[in-house]
Amino acid sequence: MSEPHSDDTQHEARPRLLHGRRIGPLLTPFVSCLIVAGLIYIFEREMPAFHEVVKIGYFIIAVIFVIATGRAFRTREGSRRMAERRHGDRRHSGPD
Repeated sequence: MSEPHSDDTQHEARPRLLHGRRIGPLLTPFVSCLIVAGLIYIFEREMPAFHEVVKIGYFIIAVIFVIATGRAFRTREGSRRMAERRHGDRRHSGPD
């Protein structure tokens, strides 16, 4: 007989990337920044007079990529929520 949970051992053995989260939130900004940087590079090759302006564009793309990467790798801590969100006494705080 086959074991009913044979897929579980393969699923647990897989290495965890990004703390077990999806890779989409990291991959999307990476690909978008590469596309925009490529378009800026093509623009610079066609019009070299804009070289100084293009440097600012590359810097802005780098900042956006660093922020997006930092958000993707940010760990989620349970200590951010100090108190319970639902207060039981809120139901009884109205007029008597």
